[in-house]
Amino acid sequence: MDVKPLSQKLSDSIPIEIHEYIISHVDSTSTLKNCSLTCRAWLRASWRNLFSQRRIVVDRTNFESFLEFIELDSLPVTIIRFIRSLHIEQGESWLLYRSTGPRNPKTFQFDDYLQRLVGLVSVKSLRLGGIRRDIGPPTIAALRHNFAGVSVLEIHSVVLASAEQFLDILSSFPSLSGLVLGGVAIDSLSEVQCTHDSLHTLFPPHTPPVPTTLTELVCNLPQDETIFLFSWLTLHGTVSIRKLNVTLIHELSNAAVSKYLRDVGPSVAELTIGSADINLPDDFTLSPCVMLSTLGISVQFRSRSNALNLGVPPTECFIPLIKILQTISAKQLKEVNIWLRPNGHMAQEEYEQLDWDGLASVIEQPLFKSLFRFRFFASSKHVEIVKRVIKKRIWEEHPLLAPVVRVRAWG
Repeated sequence: MDVKPLSQKLSDSIPIEIHEYIISHVDSTSTLKNCSLTCRAWLRASWRNLFSQRRIVVDRTNFESFLEFIELDSLPVTIIRFIRSLHIEQGESWLLYRSTGPRNPKTFQFDDYLQRLVGLVSVKSLRLGGIRRDIGPPTIAALRHNFAGVSVLEIHSVVLASAEQFLDILSSFPSLSGLVLGGVAIDSLSEVQCTHDSLHTLFPPHTPPVPTTLTELVCNLPQDETIFLFSWLTLHGTVSIRKLNVTLIHELSNAAVSKYLRDVGPSVAELTIGSADINLPDDFTLSPCVMLSTLGISVQFRSRSNALNLGVPPTECFIPLIKILQTISAKQLKEVNIWLRPNGHMAQEEYEQLDWDGLASVIEQPLFKSLFRFRFFASSKHVEIVKRVIKKRIWEEHPLLAPVVRVRAWG
């Protein structure tokens, strides 16, 4: 069938809003690039869609090229003003090398370069990676001036000198609604015996408050940093975190998280617990989380194939899971997701050693009658094995749970 273009008269009669609406539904990068080159009227709509879900990565290899776009900001239309998600990677060392040209040392310090990243007025999601302890006031000033509109901040692979440095970074974003922390190390915390009760000595004299807009937190930190973070959050208990993702792997940090949940639990609607530790505090409870609707728990355990014999044996790995579930008081809980993470290949008989009866007895309690689904996630290599085990141990032995319990593959 021949396809003919619209006549110029008919094309001109279509409002530009119709063109922009159509372009907003295009999800092909190449098509959006072609649309941006079609005519000036399509440029803004094409760039707006192109950069709405795509993260721009800036590091030592392309920073100079990115600065060339920054310098074009004086033009009527520039890409810089359409970027919504930005990842800036400082790198591993104070002296870094450019990817082109002579192999001469090239400094790529946030103190030197962040202040030059101006005009990024549409950036709402910012990821900072590889920050090192030698950053100073220029970095904090640049974050506050150039990225004050950021609502989601991710900090990964960071080594900072002090807790004050860490809090200065966070306080640079007054409109923060989402915070993702992974691999953050703070030197000053390792120099003291970190407990929840002693950390008040590490807070700066004028500790900045937690942004009142913060509603989502993902925390995958070492023990001391976890204790510090949740002590800071507890200090400013007026902040209501709605979605919380936290790793429980250390006794002291678990206690700090537990205290935080007791203080602000009623605001938490979605909770994900990574690597649930068998050494949970005796008073760990989710009973304050009365509005909890979605719960996720990652369960790690040892397989026979693990040569180092590390981890919790299968017979014990459901102990913290069952303990957590028994503390739930939320009557509107709709969804529970369990990630099964053995540290090696697991045979079917090993999966059968898990305490399925103990888990089923909890799910059968009246509190869980409103549960919409209880899902187990297993690796693609293990998902069929897990299905056979659950069919035998749950669906056949506890048929009332069959409509609720499901198995899915992850990874």
